[in-house]
Amino acid sequence: MKTEYYLFLILTIASILSQIPHAYYTFNSFSKLKDPLKVIQSVVFCSILSVAIFSFVWIGKLKLALLGALIEIIINLYYYSMEFWSEGYGQKKLKFKSTLTFWRKNWIAIFFGLLLPLLIYVFAEQMKGLV
Repeated sequence: MKTEYYLFLILTIASILSQIPHAYYTFNSFSKLKDPLKVIQSVVFCSILSVAIFSFVWIGKLKLALLGALIEIIINLYYYSMEFWSEGYGQKKLKFKSTLTFWRKNWIAIFFGLLLPLLIYVFAEQMKGLV
């Protein structure tokens, strides 16, 4: 196989590993199970999501891969806005100002939250084209 294939394989794995903590933290915060089952459930769930994007691209189910990326984007947006919802919006008199403060402080996190799932998709697509 071409060197480019292995490069995109490494990039895909790195993207998946970067994404997993966001989904893990989010899912873990909702799980009603007790440790260690809670941890196991969260690890399995977040791993399934990221690997599914890669897998759906690989087998040519691009709409399902994009759906998986969209789900992960929503998870990331929640992950990066948890503090905003619990401490900001709706609890301050100046909602507009708190919204602006949130975007000023978190715009780059939101950008990466959008970027990571899309990178998994794009890198997998590039790998598929090299096989």
